[in-house]
Amino acid sequence: MKKLNDDFNSYLINGNYLLVCDDCMNLLKNIQVGGVDVVFTSPPYNDSGCTEKDIEKKRHVKYEYIENRDDWFEWQCQIIDELLRVTKRHILYNVQPILNNKADVYRLIGKYADKIDQILIWYKPNAQPQHYPHRIANFYEMVIIFKGQEFDKLYINSDGYKNVIVQNINANHSFSEIHRAVMSKRFADEIIKEFTMEGEIVLDPFMGLATTGVCCAEQGRKFIGCEIHKPYFEVAKERVHSVADQYSLF
Repeated sequence: MKKLNDDFNSYLINGNYLLVCDDCMNLLKNIQVGGVDVVFTSPPYNDSGCTEKDIEKKRHVKYEYIENRDDWFEWQCQIIDELLRVTKRHILYNVQPILNNKADVYRLIGKYADKIDQILIWYKPNAQPQHYPHRIANFYEMVIIFKGQEFDKLYINSDGYKNVIVQNINANHSFSEIHRAVMSKRFADEIIKEFTMEGEIVLDPFMGLATTGVCCAEQGRKFIGCEIHKPYFEVAKERVHSVADQYSLF
């Protein structure tokens, strides 16, 4: 594992996995047009965060990093515009409409309607049931597929693929004490297996603990990941490094 730049805090692992600890906009602005093949990412959902009411009700207080932004829509538009610029094939953008972001997610779909090829549904049979009577429980997330610079058709590696992915949420207890929403390994495995090809460069600008990076290393894809929070980044770096030595792209 080689540290590349003290200011940028970037590490190159085995020549195929670039990890950056920074605001992802800084990284994106340094990637050329069509510089990555595919993006798979899950941005912060802008959940309830740690407002005074949340602290009073003891919600999420054990987690240091909870995104809660008044400008979430504008922020995501800036990110998506950059992803459309740097991505060659397609962008898989995983988001769940929830209380704080629902209107903004629907606005994003409208704003980028001509850039969207498909919307996949991730159905989670073991999702948390609704605690309140006469309410609808949320058992799904979206994967919005945007068209990149050289997009022609959406190519899936399997035949007869459906637009509903059925995967349970994996309770990743190893990391539950530091991260509230670790990406499901099984779900990420399926996305990488079906929507990317061996040797391609996959970018995740909201890397978190680098579950996508681990999947890429195991499946012979190159990876660029960015994470702004240092404690998450340190875990991500160790996770990718631990599997990178076990798999070789060539």
